[in-house]
Amino acid sequence: MHFHMTGSWIAGVTVGVAAVGLCVLALWSRRKPFMADLHGKHIFLTGASSGIGLEVVKQTLREGAYLTLIARSAKKMAEVANSVLKELDLPADRVLVKAADVGDYAAISTAVKESFEWRPIDVLINNAGITRSGFMENFSVEDINTVVQTNVLGSIYPVHAILPQLKLRSRDHPISIVFIGSLASLCWLYGNSVYTGSKYAVKGIAESLRLELSPYNIRVNLVCPGFVDTGFLDDVDNEEELTAGMKVASFYDRKQAQSPGIVAKIIIAGLKKGTFMITTTPGLGPVLLVLTRGFAPSDSFLRNLVEAICAGPLRFISYFTVGEVHRKLKMIHSKHNFGKLAADN
Repeated sequence: MHFHMTGSWIAGVTVGVAAVGLCVLALWSRRKPFMADLHGKHIFLTGASSGIGLEVVKQTLREGAYLTLIARSAKKMAEVANSVLKELDLPADRVLVKAADVGDYAAISTAVKESFEWRPIDVLINNAGITRSGFMENFSVEDINTVVQTNVLGSIYPVHAILPQLKLRSRDHPISIVFIGSLASLCWLYGNSVYTGSKYAVKGIAESLRLELSPYNIRVNLVCPGFVDTGFLDDVDNEEELTAGMKVASFYDRKQAQSPGIVAKIIIAGLKKGTFMITTTPGLGPVLLVLTRGFAPSDSFLRNLVEAICAGPLRFISYFTVGEVHRKLKMIHSKHNFGKLAADN
């Protein structure tokens, strides 16, 4: 009995010491923010006219940043910018508006050149993105091309055009390149196969570019939001079978969609810290990071330790979860296609 109690006591002390040690290590390994603040920084932002982009505009202006705002319609973007500046009581010289389609290299490279002539760029945020919800066979070729060109080339073109200047400026200033991906960069988004593929591509681009730029004072951030309360969800809710499938396979719940303001706040905080992979969705986001992070570990030793401990159980749980998803999707398909199947027979 005495031996048992002594062994338990030693085990308890060992666990306690280990816990304290991990806490001390975590505190010791905490680094200073990559960017202390955004005051005076110049941010080049695509997809700025609505949703997450517009909230980033408001929040960074409040912090004292200068912005170049890229949108396909200069007139619409100028109206939005003027409204924001008036709302925040800020002078017009804090914002430069440029018309460019991110999928048009000539247009985006011209916008980059003119933006640098205005003032040196410190942060590039690739926010422009688009989707077309629906089942693959119902997509037009034009829809496929639009999604791929905007999401993939629209992430590559600005980086390609801006990188030489960013490398030069990084000698004396911290530089950030932010890619707005999606939880669909980590896991499928049901009924959005083309969009999912394009966002997987964005993840690959960000991971590889991060290694290319490791010799420079440049950080790459990949932000993976879940469902955000924007116009995109209106299209989702218009198709009954698609919506039902997304609830089962992608945990879609319009009531739980995050506000663009909350997502923008998380983006800005992650940018300042210099975090590579950033999720905004509580619960599901961290779980998907554990399951899909791959050969891109967290910068935090403690977080890596926690993820390593959780990876095995989560992988085991995912086996049964995915099996249940397939079963429910077959039931949804049968329910919505019963009449068609009966007619075909």
